[in-house]
Amino acid sequence: MTDLLEQLPRIFKALADPTRLKIFRLLMFNDEDKLKVIDLAAKIGISQPAATQHINILKEHNLIKSKREQNIKYYYIDKQEFNRLKELLNNALDISLMKCTFKGKCIDCPRNKDREK
Repeated sequence: MTDLLEQLPRIFKALADPTRLKIFRLLMFNDEDKLKVIDLAAKIGISQPAATQHINILKEHNLIKSKREQNIKYYYIDKQEFNRLKELLNNALDISLMKCTFKGKCIDCPRNKDREK
């Protein structure tokens, strides 16, 4: 569960920026399954360098992937990784709704007086 609690905030932070969320959605729902940075920049109305910076953050968090064809780099959503992230989020929501039966003895529990500070 600790791994889950460490991963989700970083993913949410990466997607919290409206421009990155637009890039993510464009890649998720475009007909071509992949786009060049110049196409992404044009579709959202930002400069190519700005698009590249946002893309790098999304790539850093494994939210998007890239592949090179000849001398052009294309960006896309790795559907398998996306499904893993959806499962991660669903698990986090399930865990947050579960009633604790361990009486504060879990290492991550805020009621655990012995947990690391």
